[in-house]
Amino acid sequence: MVKKAKKLTIDVINLKGKIIKNLDLPEAVFSAKLIPSLLAQAVRVFSFNQSRNQRQVKTRAEVKMSTRKIYAQKGTGRARHGSRRAPIFVGGGKAHGPRGWLKRLMLPKKMKLKVLAMVLSKLYQDKNLLVIDSWPKTSQTQKIDQYLTTLAGQDKQSLLLVYKFDKNKNIWQAGRNLIYARIKPVGEVSFFDFLKAKKVIIDEKSLLELIKRGRVKNEA
Repeated sequence: MVKKAKKLTIDVINLKGKIIKNLDLPEAVFSAKLIPSLLAQAVRVFSFNQSRNQRQVKTRAEVKMSTRKIYAQKGTGRARHGSRRAPIFVGGGKAHGPRGWLKRLMLPKKMKLKVLAMVLSKLYQDKNLLVIDSWPKTSQTQKIDQYLTTLAGQDKQSLLLVYKFDKNKNIWQAGRNLIYARIKPVGEVSFFDFLKAKKVIIDEKSLLELIKRGRVKNEA
């Protein structure tokens, strides 16, 4: 019989920093044990897939050029050659050049969910996860900066702002100009974004969607 997951709580605040209510959090997502080896593997897979090598050169077999013998076999005093596509000639194929690759590393789905839960748990335990009731509808960067100063204080470094793109597009227009913050919709944010951030500010609806994505089924 599967036990029900225990609930943790987090304060939901408004843009003035006042607590409005408490939100229940599932223990399966916000009290996950940190496994350094799994986190290192996930970072390696993510970094590898972000920096795929696309450079590729043509070998002598791929260069389109006449197949006629370049010059006579004997009598010229030069080394014998049969094709201008050889790497020593201008326009010929390249020897030992980059071939490129489209290889991708993959993580099983359960491992991805586990890594996401570990990173969220770390943010929650360190009290670096701030939940607001909703983002303002303004698209002015100055006003967003004032709100973030109220929420995160004067020491604003490496902030991650998460929002629902279909609900509020103005916050992206205002937040993209902040040099100390990165802003991403909840549908595109990854565990690596949370890992790089010192503090995360997310609205309640986006957090509920993130919990739904990161919950491992049948996990007590």
